[in-house]
Amino acid sequence: MNSLERVAGELANARRVIVSGHVMPDGDCIGSMLALGLALERAGKDVTFVSPGQIPLIYAFLPGVEHVKVNPALPQLNPEAATGLVVIVDTSVPERLGDFLGVVSQLRQSGWRTLLIDHHISALPYADYNYIDPGASAVGEIIFDLLKLLGQKLDRDIATCLYTTIATDTGGFRYETTTSATHRKVAELIEAGVDVRAVSLQIFEERPLKSIEALRAALNTLQISPCGRAAWFTMDKETADRLQIGDEHIDGLVNYARVIQGVEIALLFREVNEGKTKVSFRSKNFVDVSRLAGTFGGGGHPRAAGALVPGKLDAVRDAVINASMTALGS
Repeated sequence: MNSLERVAGELANARRVIVSGHVMPDGDCIGSMLALGLALERAGKDVTFVSPGQIPLIYAFLPGVEHVKVNPALPQLNPEAATGLVVIVDTSVPERLGDFLGVVSQLRQSGWRTLLIDHHISALPYADYNYIDPGASAVGEIIFDLLKLLGQKLDRDIATCLYTTIATDTGGFRYETTTSATHRKVAELIEAGVDVRAVSLQIFEERPLKSIEALRAALNTLQISPCGRAAWFTMDKETADRLQIGDEHIDGLVNYARVIQGVEIALLFREVNEGKTKVSFRSKNFVDVSRLAGTFGGGGHPRAAGALVPGKLDAVRDAVINASMTALGS
């Protein structure tokens, strides 16, 4: 682990920077990547924005998103021009870089260094430099503090990206990770020009029709445990393919199970293919779902986590539900 001051120093000394997030990027991932990259550009750095996965349309409004290269091959990054620093944000394990992990490995062999900035309690320090703060509500909070150390002024574009990170990862400032320090930072972001209403409309109040079709399909699969403390949805591949539902249409569906009165653990099982199932975990009060997800090779936060589990859908679902019942003491 490194101090935030060391991280700031590495960024200040770097001439070329590649900023990357993870597969299936969310608001914290995309907003942190863009905010840091835009700030570094304003400081005169040569910055390349990379996303290992497609950017969901709900984040298309973010400043700078049009410059993001999605899952680029090594030659597109022109690594021979000069070595630099690969900054990886919000990516707790290297596998979440997807196919871009191979590119990062090649860059390291060419002399590039890597820097991880994350806030997941399950994060591994796998880069050359690592800053992990599980107490931060979002990576965006860390980027906020980092920009202060770098002497970077907050403009409207950077502030909008940072506001999006915090608003999304706190569930609209509802989760227990939301602190008084979080609100003080948000106040500065608003003072820097964030249009709170416009951002909130984009990230919370508008969804493509496919998302509603995905919700309808998921609700038809809703099951609740006999004790009433666990609820889950299932999305098999046949249904997703038939409805042409993608990752961005499924994001957040698990929360509809979480809001059911009496439910502590909510789950969403999505069949990726016949050999893998993606599981989304949520809890309400006391179950640490990052630990629960960790038993299946995943991770995340105490109240929100995920895992990509090898095995057929039915078998994975049975195993996860059994583990959830144990976590509930049922």
